[in-house]
Amino acid sequence: MDYEKLNSIAESEISDSSGIARGLKDYIFWVRNKLWLVMLITVVGIVLGIFVHMKSPPIYQANASIEVERVERGDSLEQKQGSNFRTEAYLGGDAIINTVTQKLLIPEILIAMVEDTKLHEREDIIKLSFLKNLKTTDESVVLEPRQLVNMMLGESWIRAVPRKKSYIVDIIVDHTSAEVAHQIANGILEASKKNVENKINEETNVNVKMANQMVSGAEKEILELGERLSLYNACFLRKTLIDKAEEEVVELKKRYGPKWPTLIEAENKLKSHKDSFDTELKQVSVISPVEKEYWDNLPEEIDKIINVQNRGQFITAELKNKEDLRNGLLSKIDSLVVGNKNSREFSIAMEAVLPEGPIGPSFVKTFGLFFVGALASGIGLAILLGFLDPSIRTVAELEEYTGFPILGAIPQGQQAVEKTVKKGSRSHVLLFNSDNHSPTAESIRNLRAGLSFLGDKEDRRTFMFTSAVPGEGKSFASANVAYSFASQKEKTLLVDLDLRKPVQHNILETKRSPGFSDFISNQLSFEEVVKPTQNENLFFISSGSRSGNPSELMTTQNIKKLLSSIPDDFQRVVFDTPPLIPVRDSLPVSKLVDSTVILYRMGTTHRKAISRILKLLNENNADPVGIVANAMPEMKKSSGYYGYYGNYYYGNYAYSYYGSGSYYGEEEEQEKEKSG
Repeated sequence: MDYEKLNSIAESEISDSSGIARGLKDYIFWVRNKLWLVMLITVVGIVLGIFVHMKSPPIYQANASIEVERVERGDSLEQKQGSNFRTEAYLGGDAIINTVTQKLLIPEILIAMVEDTKLHEREDIIKLSFLKNLKTTDESVVLEPRQLVNMMLGESWIRAVPRKKSYIVDIIVDHTSAEVAHQIANGILEASKKNVENKINEETNVNVKMANQMVSGAEKEILELGERLSLYNACFLRKTLIDKAEEEVVELKKRYGPKWPTLIEAENKLKSHKDSFDTELKQVSVISPVEKEYWDNLPEEIDKIINVQNRGQFITAELKNKEDLRNGLLSKIDSLVVGNKNSREFSIAMEAVLPEGPIGPSFVKTFGLFFVGALASGIGLAILLGFLDPSIRTVAELEEYTGFPILGAIPQGQQAVEKTVKKGSRSHVLLFNSDNHSPTAESIRNLRAGLSFLGDKEDRRTFMFTSAVPGEGKSFASANVAYSFASQKEKTLLVDLDLRKPVQHNILETKRSPGFSDFISNQLSFEEVVKPTQNENLFFISSGSRSGNPSELMTTQNIKKLLSSIPDDFQRVVFDTPPLIPVRDSLPVSKLVDSTVILYRMGTTHRKAISRILKLLNENNADPVGIVANAMPEMKKSSGYYGYYGNYYYGNYAYSYYGSGSYYGEEEEQEKEKSG
């Protein structure tokens, strides 16, 4: 196994526990484990919700409605002039309805409404807070219209909501004052209506002004064309006189000679008419530059008298077109002035009435909101605490994390405990007799069976129980495993090698000395330090007299001396050794025993601790045979080792040995010195 990698993983998990893969079962388990916290937060949320509901002021609602009308929009006058005044009609569909809805809440319109109705000057305009009779703003402060509008929109006093499958839009106003809600709703109606009318009038005025300008231009052209046409009519009349005079001259020439006075008079008359025609035609060119340009560009050979008639007909047709244009513009002006009603975006469907009673606050809504919020917060906090928890809480996770088999799982419950021996502030227990069938007793039997299946008795005769930190239950487990071996008619020796904090003599209700330290110091023989117990097959060697330096006693040579002194008739030998991280006393033992067993307290000890102890053992070529999961929640019948077990125990894991403080076992010695 790569212990460097294991230690690196542990280091990273301490700083970032989110890197651990989690699943739904983990979340459910965390919530069940912290169910008390979830329930506490939920109860607090419910109480807070009831308090808020009781202190919340009543809410009144005023409703007004508008109906989106059929909107008829004409093109601009420039477009109309070139497109024969065509008009496009747009039915108020979703786009129009949404546009009208949004226009109802335009800040500029609302500001105008506030100014017109003097809403900002009302003393009760500010909504009451959830604490009755307390306002969110000092009454002495007079809000500006824009400030009030920002408050209306920001705090959702007003809403515009289109009804489904209709052209109706509801204006909804909520306020702690029925009068204010009523005034705001109707004020929005009037302000929006006024805004639409102003825009229509403004657009109409612009179009009428443009139309009047075009009418003025057309009338000016009509006047000019009329003057030109009147001159051409005079020329045309002169042409008639010329034609008559020419006919008279032709008849006289048939009867008289050239010197005949009547003929001469007729010829002079014809010449006079032609001179008058030329004079009148020149007058047309003088009055109208357009006509001058026209006649100047005509060839000399063109018969002017005949062309006058054609030109007159052209001007007559142009004059008629201009008159038609003028008449059309005048008609459109009339329709613009009269047709405002057809151009409105909406009509008022229903004005707001004074609310008769409050609509809220709703107890069910408030209760539900706080209940769901508190429940979600409690669950979220429980899951967060689960993510932040650096310990290991399931057998499956422990096995996956360490890579070693789990030899057994000891439940936390103390139902099977028969005797409790208190020493100072610590409690140690001796478990059961052979008739005990509690979950704890069964777990010890399962652990004993697991150790028995590791190999032949000769190959797996000696067992060392240790842990990473104090308080993980190694003494409890080693004592009861030894007791369980003895209950199977196997002669068993239990040796307490935890010289700094020995507890086995308390568990077995005997004295600390003589024991191991006395044997190693050659003060007593092996037979003199071995003590019998209540079980005829279980024998015990205590830690012995206190030593100034326990590490000097826990050497490889001394452990070999002890092992060689144990008679062969002892089928099982169980060593209770100190935790490895605070002290290294157990390392010599781990090299010499057949099996090293590690105790890990579930849900309490930091996962980094077990990774460090595994690394230490590996560096000393003393890998454990497996790990015992201690303090597991009581197992359910359907769970097995790889399920989840009820509620975890969340204790404070003993981790102070990483920093400054007392050495392992020092505090007990200090207590003894004080008492002595």
